[in-house]
Amino acid sequence: MSNFVALLFSGLTLGAIYTLVSLGIVILYKATGIVNAAQFGLVGLGAYLAFWASTDLGLPLVAAYLLSIAVMALVGVGLERLAYAPLRSRPVDSVFLSTLAGGFAFVGLIVLWYDAEPRSLASPFGLETVEILGAPVPKHSLFVIVVCAIAVAALSWAFNRTRMGRQVRALAFDRDAARLQGIPVNRLSIITFALASAMAGLAGTLLGPVAALTPEMGLSPMLFAFGAAIIGGFGRFGGVVAGAVLLGLVEQFGGGYISTNWREVFPFAAMLLIIAFRPEGLFGGEARARL
Repeated sequence: MSNFVALLFSGLTLGAIYTLVSLGIVILYKATGIVNAAQFGLVGLGAYLAFWASTDLGLPLVAAYLLSIAVMALVGVGLERLAYAPLRSRPVDSVFLSTLAGGFAFVGLIVLWYDAEPRSLASPFGLETVEILGAPVPKHSLFVIVVCAIAVAALSWAFNRTRMGRQVRALAFDRDAARLQGIPVNRLSIITFALASAMAGLAGTLLGPVAALTPEMGLSPMLFAFGAAIIGGFGRFGGVVAGAVLLGLVEQFGGGYISTNWREVFPFAAMLLIIAFRPEGLFGGEARARL
C-alpha cells in the first residue's frame, strides 16, 4: 500500500507540472491560433533562473522562484515580439518553426551561461516528508500539487469571469469576427505569451527539485504537455488537467510496477493509443492544433 501511495503522489506531482506547461500551450493557442514550440526551452530557463537567483544572488528560495516567474513573463513578451509578431501574417508553420528556434536558442543560452553539467535546485521544504498511509511523501510534492491547483483555479476564473478571458474565448471561437468587433488581438497575444512563459517558468522551478537541472530538461514535459492538450481536446481546461494527470500517473505506475527503464515510454504509448482510438481527445473539442 505504501508503494502505491508513493507512486500516486509522484504521478500527481508530475501531472501537475505537465498541467502547467500544457495550459500555457492551450491558452496561447486560444489567443493566437499558433502552437508555441519554445515551451521546452522556457521550462529549462525558468529553472535555471531560480537556481541563479538562489545561489548567485543568495535570495530565499521562495523569492528566487517568484523572481524567476516574473523574469519569465518578460521573456515571453520578448519571444512574442521576436518570434511571433514579425510573422503574424505568415502561415502558422512559419511561426511554429520560429518558436521552435526560440526554444533551442534558450537551450543554447543556458549552455553558455552554466554549461551542460547537471545541477540541482533546492526546494523550500528541503527533504522533509509527510507520512500518508505509511508512505513518506515529500512536502515538495504536496507543494507542487497545491500550487498547480491554485494556478488552474485562478486561470479558470480569469478566463470565465474577466473581460480578457471573454476576449480570448471569443478569439478561440471565431477569430475574424472577434477582430471585427474590435478585440485588441495584438495586445492579447503579448499578454498570453507572457502568461504562457510565466507558467512554463513556474513549471521549471517546481520541476527543478525533483529532476536534475539540464539545459534540455523541459523537452519531456513539453512533449507530455502536448499529449495532455490533445487528450483533453486541445481547449478544455478540465480535459487538459485530466490528460496531464493521466500521463503522470501512467509514467509513475508503469515505472514502479512494470519497468523503471521504460518509465518514460509508457506515457507515449498511452498517448498513441488514445489518439488512435479517440483522435478528438477523451473529452472532445479541437483534436488537432493549427500547425
